[in-house]
Amino acid sequence: MQILEFDSLPSTQIYLATQIKSGHLKPPICVWAKKQSAGIGSRGQVWESVNEALTFSFACVMDTNTPKQSLSLYFGYLFKQTLHALGHQEVWLKWPNDLYVGEAKVGGVMSQIYKDMVICGIGLNICADQHAALAVCAKEALQAFLERIETAPKWAEVFKAYKQDFERTHSGQFFKHESGLISLSTAKMHPDGGLEIAGQVYHALR
Repeated sequence: MQILEFDSLPSTQIYLATQIKSGHLKPPICVWAKKQSAGIGSRGQVWESVNEALTFSFACVMDTNTPKQSLSLYFGYLFKQTLHALGHQEVWLKWPNDLYVGEAKVGGVMSQIYKDMVICGIGLNICADQHAALAVCAKEALQAFLERIETAPKWAEVFKAYKQDFERTHSGQFFKHESGLISLSTAKMHPDGGLEIAGQVYHALR
């Protein structure tokens, strides 16, 4: 996959989505910014800048076997696997799209769909004074991840592996919903990546 490297961008996600929609760029393509001044976080919030981070977005043709609402979970799990392969076994993926080390968030994933394409952005704190971070080589992690998605497994395989992770790591966790904080201690995962809690099914909207 071709990588377009920038010293700085306001947001790799906005830049790539704009270029894809205008026809100036076509998938597969990745945009990597060494600095990001107005990154987008979960629920449209601003991703706060840190001393050093890996921030990139990529576009590829969507695999129709992967549930649309679980694209961030799918790519987030593949990124987590990449970090594990680089020796960072402590990283885990909190449902549906946050990367954690212990109880601290170190990164996140967001996805959007345009026609038959998925545009996915990933941010990972590498060095930060007031936030958790993971000391990785940005270029090495990016290249290893892009190599992984070129031969990415099917959704069913990722779902099976993530479901086992989820049952091990989420018993004391919560997620933010418009109705407030919801406990994940009794959540059951559906095959499409949704969670059933007390009879209510929740899907990721990121």
